[in-house]
Amino acid sequence: MSTPYDGPSGPSEAYLRWRHLQEQADAQHDALLVSDAERDQVCRRLSAAFSEGRITSPELDERTSRALAARTYGDLEDVMVGLEPPATTSYRPVVPGHPLPQRSVLPRLVFWLVGLLTAPFILVGSVLVLSGESIFGLVLVLLFLPGLIALYRWSHPRT
Repeated sequence: MSTPYDGPSGPSEAYLRWRHLQEQADAQHDALLVSDAERDQVCRRLSAAFSEGRITSPELDERTSRALAARTYGDLEDVMVGLEPPATTSYRPVVPGHPLPQRSVLPRLVFWLVGLLTAPFILVGSVLVLSGESIFGLVLVLLFLPGLIALYRWSHPRT
């Protein structure tokens, strides 16, 4: 089997060095200890795989017991062999051509200024609704709260 870095005399020294460093990084990652939450997450993924019919009941029992006894990421990855990889991996490559969105400070500043100006009206409206003056309080809340929520969604876009 040839690699894209094969020359006339085999893989280049740079490729072999990179491959060695990659294997070291993988070994270090596999040796890191896992938390209880990560074990529970793998158990939930195993239950989901069982409910989808991808593993059998005895296999679920065996894999779940191995997941609960796992101490390292490597142990959890061994449990998930043949299934989707566990969400415990820390490697997330950045896709070229899809930069992270740049957020401006101005929309957030506008949100906070408008929020400081409208918060007293929303608070007074809420107190009036709770104290029995429901019509005027309801008008205040319905007048200011939807605009503030819309402004929040504008200033804090989802990625």
